[in-house]
Amino acid sequence: MGLLSDLYSTVELGHFQWPFRNSHPVHPATVHHPLAFLSTAYTLDTVYGLTAAYSSVRGLAAIAPFLPQLAQLAFLSHTLGVITAIPSMTSGTAEWYEIYKSDGLNRKDKKLTNPGKSGEEMVDSSVKIGAVHGILNAVAFAVSGYAVWSRIGRRPNFTPGRTGIWLSALTLPGVAVSAALGGELVYGKGIGVQRMGAAKDEKVAGIEEIKRAKRAQ
Repeated sequence: MGLLSDLYSTVELGHFQWPFRNSHPVHPATVHHPLAFLSTAYTLDTVYGLTAAYSSVRGLAAIAPFLPQLAQLAFLSHTLGVITAIPSMTSGTAEWYEIYKSDGLNRKDKKLTNPGKSGEEMVDSSVKIGAVHGILNAVAFAVSGYAVWSRIGRRPNFTPGRTGIWLSALTLPGVAVSAALGGELVYGKGIGVQRMGAAKDEKVAGIEEIKRAKRAQ
């Protein structure tokens, strides 16, 4: 159990000392590829559907000859999105769980840096935002998983069906909202910021200094 716990802490949370002491969670470093691949896949599917339905419209007519290539590129983007989403989703789930169960440094820090709200309110708000963020990402993962499953060996040139096109068109804004919520967690709520490495040492020292100053008043 100790080994599994150490692996979880190292791989999913980024708590490692070698070859250097890591200073940030793993999750933010894993989100860029799936976000790029999935956004590309949904956009290409949407363009494919619009072009196939309105090929006579000026502008779309120029895209029509390239529909087979568009479908193949969309399928490749879905596939790469699913693969790269796995480490992002597992590390993100681990991060969310740490926020959910945390009642230590994070809450103390929120009490000091957000005097208008309690630490509990700030953390609870972050948990809710993180849950919505995760659900939207899980939906996107499922949509792309369906896209890969439904097209590989089942449709010529990996062309999307009507269902796949509609799912991609509806999921595209959801991915954008999810990305915005992720940014809110980091920049608005400070989730994971100064939680590890030397930054954490400085954060703890700063909190203790503020507490000493308050006691001296």
